[in-house]
Amino acid sequence: MTMTTLQRGALCAAIARINTPHVLLWCEENQTDPAPFSKLLTKVLSYLRAELKSLDNLHRFFDDFYEWRQQQPLNDTLNDRIADLTCAALYSATETMFDAECDDVELIQGAIDALYDEIQELGGDASGLREYWAALQQEQSELVTDKSQRPLAKAWFQWLSETDVSLFGLEE
Repeated sequence: MTMTTLQRGALCAAIARINTPHVLLWCEENQTDPAPFSKLLTKVLSYLRAELKSLDNLHRFFDDFYEWRQQQPLNDTLNDRIADLTCAALYSATETMFDAECDDVELIQGAIDALYDEIQELGGDASGLREYWAALQQEQSELVTDKSQRPLAKAWFQWLSETDVSLFGLEE
């Protein structure tokens, strides 16, 4: 399915927002301040609301996030990989706003599928998580269509705020 720039950015922003609990847990485990992640996510959502007009302002927060992300340790744990995916989704959501040709959705979805495969191998309910992810994608596509423009509909932000379980089953 071909997606518009706005659809790609909104989907990646949604992935980052929905999986934020994993980043917060990761930061807690590594005694790291999540502020660069949280601030950029807030700015990206403000941009999608059309409250933030300046891409230069967004870029400053993106630079801080990029530098922060490069300094973070990644351990060989499932949550670290989920947190890294979440950061990649936020990176992609932001990059899409700077570059309309940016399209990392297939890579992000491939990473989600790989994590579900890993959960399955560990004996977890990957099929239930895959169904949940498919339902969220369907809802997202109904709320952000190829005709959508900034600001995104309030219904999308409401949906996003009501989605309180991550793609991997962690509740806020």
